[in-house]
Amino acid sequence: TPVVSAANGGAPGPAPADLRDAQRLSFNEPMYIMFGAHNGANAKFQISFKYRIFEGENPSSKSVLDNLYFAYTQFSLWDLAGDSRPFKDTNYRPSLYYYLSDTGVKNSVISRLSIATGFEHESNGRAGDDSRAVNTLFVKPTMYFGDQTDWHWRVAPKIYGYVGKSDNEDIAHYRGYMDLNVAYGRPDSWEIAATLRKGTRKGYGSIDAQLTYPLARLLPGTAGYLMAGYFYGYGESLLYHNQKTPWQFRIGYALSR
Repeated sequence: TPVVSAANGGAPGPAPADLRDAQRLSFNEPMYIMFGAHNGANAKFQISFKYRIFEGENPSSKSVLDNLYFAYTQFSLWDLAGDSRPFKDTNYRPSLYYYLSDTGVKNSVISRLSIATGFEHESNGRAGDDSRAVNTLFVKPTMYFGDQTDWHWRVAPKIYGYVGKSDNEDIAHYRGYMDLNVAYGRPDSWEIAATLRKGTRKGYGSIDAQLTYPLARLLPGTAGYLMAGYFYGYGESLLYHNQKTPWQFRIGYALSR
């Protein structure tokens, strides 16, 4: 949903996260497609949405039932250098959780606090030696620092515990127990974001960073974002959870960030 920002002369700009969350069906994690060429041409893309299952009469309700969400995220690595251009791995991640876009917590430091907590399943849908799956219970507070219509910080630690693993019992060695997402940007301008993981074993972890810029600022009437991404470390997908893949720099397009 576009909003009007005085900062860009009244031109439509991307909606802040709290306005997007007001919709019953909305973006969840970033949706994008990016292309890279280190160690062979490849692509990385993700779709992700969330749906508010029940919608009570009181929009400010904080009850569990009124704020219960189903979310689905699908992530793929695509080998464009292979003979038949195969998908190297695809991860399917449905989740069911309680989510408050705005808890009401606000002070001189935090301008908004949201919270999500629930259950998430992640698997790659394969059989045999390539099968991977993990179930987690998680809690994810998202803290905003500064004016959300201007330059501001967003810090979102997603803390989880494993309640089931299949064919990747050592995943915590490489992924750990938290995804730390940190971002700095402005709705109608640049945003740089990074998700950091630190495994329980020394030297294991990853960084997944993105730089985005609204396409409408360059081509009025368009939507989405130009995107550049960088990944380095272990476990870019479930199949490679214990493998350190070569660094990748990719460029592409995002529907949401």
